[in-house]
Amino acid sequence: MLDKIASDRLKILRFPLIVGVVFIHAYVTDVGFSNEVIGSGHNGWLLTFIRDLVSRGVARIAVPLFFLMSGYFFFLGLKWSLTNYKAKLKSRINSLLIPFLFWNILTLLVYAAAQYLPVTQIYFSGKSSPISEFRVYDYLNALIGINSYPISYQFWFIRDLMVLVVLSPMFFLIINYVPMIFLGVVSALWFVDFWPVYIPSSSAILFFYIGALMAISGGSLFRFDSNGNKILILYILILLIDVLTKGGLYNAYIHKTGILFGIASALYITQFALNNKKISSFLLWSSNTSFFVFAIHEPFLTITRKIVYKLLEPNSETMLLALYVSIPIVVIAVSMYIYVLLMSLNSRFVVLISGGR
Repeated sequence: MLDKIASDRLKILRFPLIVGVVFIHAYVTDVGFSNEVIGSGHNGWLLTFIRDLVSRGVARIAVPLFFLMSGYFFFLGLKWSLTNYKAKLKSRINSLLIPFLFWNILTLLVYAAAQYLPVTQIYFSGKSSPISEFRVYDYLNALIGINSYPISYQFWFIRDLMVLVVLSPMFFLIINYVPMIFLGVVSALWFVDFWPVYIPSSSAILFFYIGALMAISGGSLFRFDSNGNKILILYILILLIDVLTKGGLYNAYIHKTGILFGIASALYITQFALNNKKISSFLLWSSNTSFFVFAIHEPFLTITRKIVYKLLEPNSETMLLALYVSIPIVVIAVSMYIYVLLMSLNSRFVVLISGGR
């Protein structure tokens, strides 16, 4: 089992990683409406560099690291038996399935209402079929994400995680018989971006498996701390090369190498955050809001961006950069405030829709 220091170091990571997820989804600087596009898809070098550095660089370690931590926590101290497997599945109904269904149903209702009301119809680009024309399969696809993202698209992560939980006995067998062969094959497929299965993604299965392998073998997620300084320096160099070569022939390989070094660097940095009382107390508290912020930030982010762009009609690089930074921060801060407010009104309900977190 984890000691308190290791547990706190992992807990400290949750909120910064969620901030990263929000900034991944904040990358766009042009917004489509029913009759126009506001903003710009062609930006100056500074705005492009900062967006690529944050949204397509640093933030991209968030989802793989979440999968790695999920696999680690799922298998940590777990002894395989049918009884334990059923218990794990039962617990994931509360922590994964209920919030997954709740937030996707809520998002579906919000979009349906917004598409129906004349005052909000103009905020839709018309690229997707209106919900009023959905058939049974379309509803299922929107709620679950059968061959696309769920309507609350960030929940693809939860969808893939639920599939991995169901497949957990397979990981036990693989780790017992061919652990390194499987790791090598999946790593190679992820690295070259070849994966014939839509659910789960190669990223999901690779990093969940790495977490499982480390938990079962008794390895520490902080095993690279002794070389942390060197890894962090290498990560910063790879990150800069990644950003400066976006669109290049070999950028995908540089980017994925950066993700590996970035994960190790993020885990290493947690020890310094934990040693700072002000930073650690804030991050430990804010980790409680992480799932709620994750769940509510879309469509909240998209709605906020569309309203702001409609009001301000930004067309300069300075204004677009200011909005790129400020809109996600406002969305995160308001989401945290809503969480605190709802907790004061009905904590049991908030815990339920947050998966018991």
